Amino acid sequence: MALSIDRYSRSNRNRFTSVRLDRLVEQRDNPEWVSSALAADDVHFVPLWRSRSLLERGDEGTIAVYLRPGELDAIDRIQPPTLLGTDEKRTYFAVSLTDAQKDAVLAARPDARFANLRMASIDMDAKHAGILAYAKALHYWQHRHRFCGVCGNANRLLSAGHRLKCTNEECARETFPRIDPAIIVLVTHGDACLLGRNARWPEKRFSTLAGFVEPGESLEDAVVREVYEEAQVQLRDIRYVSSQPWPFPASSMCGFYAEAISRDCAVSDELEELRWYSTEELTRAVLAGEVILSPTVSIAFQLLADWFARAGGGDLEAIAREAKHRREDTPD
Repeated sequence: MALSIDRYSRSNRNRFTSVRLDRLVEQRDNPEWVSSALAADDVHFVPLWRSRSLLERGDEGTIAVYLRPGELDAIDRIQPPTLLGTDEKRTYFAVSLTDAQKDAVLAARPDARFANLRMASIDMDAKHAGILAYAKALHYWQHRHRFCGVCGNANRLLSAGHRLKCTNEECARETFPRIDPAIIVLVTHGDACLLGRNARWPEKRFSTLAGFVEPGESLEDAVVREVYEEAQVQLRDIRYVSSQPWPFPASSMCGFYAEAISRDCAVSDELEELRWYSTEELTRAVLAGEVILSPTVSIAFQLLADWFARAGGGDLEAIAREAKHRREDTPD
């Protein structure tokens, strides 16, 4: 199986990266343009209620539901709409809903629901999954920074949702969207990969190793530190692969492959179990229900699936899908 080595192409294969919008940065501080766009016939509103997205089930998977002008009694009841951008056909704004607005929307759309995007996006169109993730990330940042971190006064939302400014004129501190960089790494040695299990995860879930980047660290330094902290494994080679926005709640995942010096490892306070798997061993474990892998929307799964294919194991997503069907068909 041929795999692209171009990092841009690889990152675009990850879920939530296919936003494909012109973000219209030059219009964010143009109130006349924003007002006109909000009143246009082609505007699409991305509704968010308690960080959940509005979705429907269709014949081909989960569908993002956008609201049109007139479907909300007040689009700025909680805060002004946030400009996301345009796909050259329509302009998208994210809007926060009150409980009453949520109830009204669901009454008008009985087949829709507000759901957690993380799992619901597995079978969504890539473009619309990306738009909803973009909206969710900004929504989280806005609601977590309502007050100034310097003086404690209220912040005011500006730049069509992309800038906050302290309302205390003596402070006037500006805040911009924040993300938490994290590394995620598939460690290999020869023909095997290392997977770990966190005690807080669902039963039998195994995945790649990951952790947040600390102040003063490069991404590569974080890979070395996290792998040693979690598994007592020393590395001899590190290679960046691709990245993924991960708004659950506000991360940017930077994916790596790393080659271990040896297969010596030990569990830590963060992981309760570590296992080395060849492609054959992993196939048997997944199909037997001994191992449940990360959801296919995650870069953790993509790192593993690419290595698996390159090592001659075949289509890991198909194997995981077959294993899921076997679990669902097994009576309790």
